[in-house]
Amino acid sequence: MRSKVFVPSEVAPLKKVIVHFPDDGIEIVTPSNALEFLYDDIVYLDRMREEHTLFWNTLEAFIGRRNVYDTEVLLLEVIKKNKIARTQLVNQISIHEKCEDNIKNALNRLKDEDLVYTLFTGYLEKRDKQIFSPLPNYVFTRDIGIMVNDHVIICQAAKNARTRENIITRCIIYNHPLFKNVQDDKIIDLTKENDEKVTLEGGDVMTYSSELLMVGVSERSTEEAFEVLKAKLFEKNVVSSVAKIEIPKERSCMHIDTLFTQVSTHEWVVYKPYTIDDGKCKVTLYTNGEKKPKVFSNLKDFLKHIDPKVDFIICGGGEYPYDEREQWTDGCNLVALKDGVAIAYERNPKTQEAFEDKGYRIIDAESIVQAYKQGLFHPDKVKRTIIITPSTELSRARGGPHCMTFPILRG
Repeated sequence: MRSKVFVPSEVAPLKKVIVHFPDDGIEIVTPSNALEFLYDDIVYLDRMREEHTLFWNTLEAFIGRRNVYDTEVLLLEVIKKNKIARTQLVNQISIHEKCEDNIKNALNRLKDEDLVYTLFTGYLEKRDKQIFSPLPNYVFTRDIGIMVNDHVIICQAAKNARTRENIITRCIIYNHPLFKNVQDDKIIDLTKENDEKVTLEGGDVMTYSSELLMVGVSERSTEEAFEVLKAKLFEKNVVSSVAKIEIPKERSCMHIDTLFTQVSTHEWVVYKPYTIDDGKCKVTLYTNGEKKPKVFSNLKDFLKHIDPKVDFIICGGGEYPYDEREQWTDGCNLVALKDGVAIAYERNPKTQEAFEDKGYRIIDAESIVQAYKQGLFHPDKVKRTIIITPSTELSRARGGPHCMTFPILRG
């Protein structure tokens, strides 16, 4: 029997996904503390929520309302039914946050709904008092975990601002019935490594196929984490090959999914200066049982090696300054809903032109959602389409549609 959570590739039809609706804690981000919370700018929360709602509704149009899960709902379902998990969660977060006894006791006394609110936003008693830092990056659920076939990787964030995300994610994955089929022996938990050098975020992991995983070594994900993960994947026979993709340790390309994502079986949208030019994106391909890995000086040569039919859509049309501008606003960061159908941010027009040149249709998300609400939308009829969604505020947080999704079932 196939597991209830299973992801064999980046472009297999999406069936279930985890997202996080922008919460009240985001308003704690100010110009003076934005960099501390990994934001380059402050956001207008109401507009950000409008944009995220349209993104969420687009996902629903393709896979149904009951298959789009919110992290807060999942956590609430865990602690309502599992009081042991609730106690462990409060204990772990109290240790991490160095809580005084009075704060820990206050957390234990909270209603389940209020505890969830506090753990995500940092506010105690509905904005009465701020006791923790917020988790403004949790909107990017890609980074908290990755499904690779029938195994799940629990990621270990590089920045302390995201550590509470790891604790919450661990509670959900180890205890929620949604993950029942992996809870015995199919969890690879990097938070257990007890090594500050072992950090890996989901934006640096792509399941290319049931046999090949692509893993970035970047500003956020380390060489040490790659080696630990590779060893565990091979030991468990999760995949037969793992590709290490080394990218510059720069803010503009914090993860590999800021430089390229897959949109169909043979097509990738890429930022040309870092993926096609030599030296910027070195790839080393390791195969279980083979002593000598294969080395490629750029992503293009690696992808041509694994797929002779590969084709590229160039971010910004490959024309300066549009390519650099649109890479910064997540022009390469798309999430595939199925083979040849993906969601992108609307604010990258030159990249949209590049898609049109390859025969793609560009359609706005609002049209999809309206047709869905009227009962006139048929997702099975959508082919070679890029769905663009508003992103004025979402893009300020430095993440795109790929970042905002944690697919847990494809196929």
